[in-house]
Amino acid sequence: MSDLGKLPGVAEATSTTEEPKPMYHRDPSDWDRPAVPVTKAYKNEAFLSSSHARHLRILCEYEETMQRLRANGIRATIMFFGSARSKDRAQYDDALAKSRKAVAEAPDGSSEQALARGTLERLQKSEWMCEYMEKIRQLAQRVTEWSIKTKYSLANQVSGVSRATTARLIEEGRKSPAGGRKSAYLPHSTDDAYPRPADAPGIYVCTGGGPGFMEAANRGAHDAGGKSVGMGITLPFETGLNPYVTPELAFEFHYFFTRKFSMAYHMQALVVAPGGFGTFDELFELMTLKQTGKMQSGLPVVLFGKQFWQEALADSGTINQRDVDELLFTDDVDEAFAFLTSHLQATSTPHFAECGLPPGMDLRHTTS
Repeated sequence: MSDLGKLPGVAEATSTTEEPKPMYHRDPSDWDRPAVPVTKAYKNEAFLSSSHARHLRILCEYEETMQRLRANGIRATIMFFGSARSKDRAQYDDALAKSRKAVAEAPDGSSEQALARGTLERLQKSEWMCEYMEKIRQLAQRVTEWSIKTKYSLANQVSGVSRATTARLIEEGRKSPAGGRKSAYLPHSTDDAYPRPADAPGIYVCTGGGPGFMEAANRGAHDAGGKSVGMGITLPFETGLNPYVTPELAFEFHYFFTRKFSMAYHMQALVVAPGGFGTFDELFELMTLKQTGKMQSGLPVVLFGKQFWQEALADSGTINQRDVDELLFTDDVDEAFAFLTSHLQATSTPHFAECGLPPGMDLRHTTS
């Protein structure tokens, strides 16, 4: 006991202290009925799920995605699109055996048998994609290994969505004389220089996160020992992302347009395998952005499955042939890999000149 504790009128200190009782304007125990429950607006799920909060949900999908990508050092991606129905050889053989068994076990002439036969026929029509599954996996593995080895840098590159016009205006504003127009806003997190580990690869495989060719690409990156991004979307016929997506880089979207924007924002190259309506939609929208200058015009695009894509984009006079000639139609992993890496290694000076930007200008402080 201290000498202070021995002084008259001073209580001896104890090792435990009682928490002070909350001070209410009126003690709830004095009320004759329970307090009315209340929920804060930003915790009100009914409101947040309503049409009134749609703009908030859109902003959440944009901001949360961008913040998490930057926090994980993601500045550049190679996007892989393709059918979710494709299967590798082992998956196909397993599905084929199950489909044949379902047909055999269904009562003859029944609706169950008709449904099973339809499933079997659709499956057999997709067998040709098996070889491309392995090739997409190999390509994703090789570009990931290349990125890890070379530490591909974006120091002088324009990221995905072209921000050249705004970049020029901001740069002019910074150099304007006193009293002239200057930029009034700080850089957004997507434009600022975020710290990145020195040993981190500079470019990452990104997919829609689903099965099929998307799974093959994520698996290829996983096999190379790298991380990869999966940008999924809530659909009635898909449940979650494939198991090869890196957990901290797994996203689930509600709106297609915010998903597409997020996919395009950091895109440095595009690989598209055969697919259906979803694949065509994604490809044609990005080609429109590329053609109109909303994305970098020099974006390298590989269309894997040469015959499939040449037939889909047959010259009918509706597409400028120059735009088609810029695409690589191939069935060969080596050719695709060489095409992608040569474009990614090339200097970005021609694109700067095309956009009217001075070579070497720092694009970290631009906005889209």
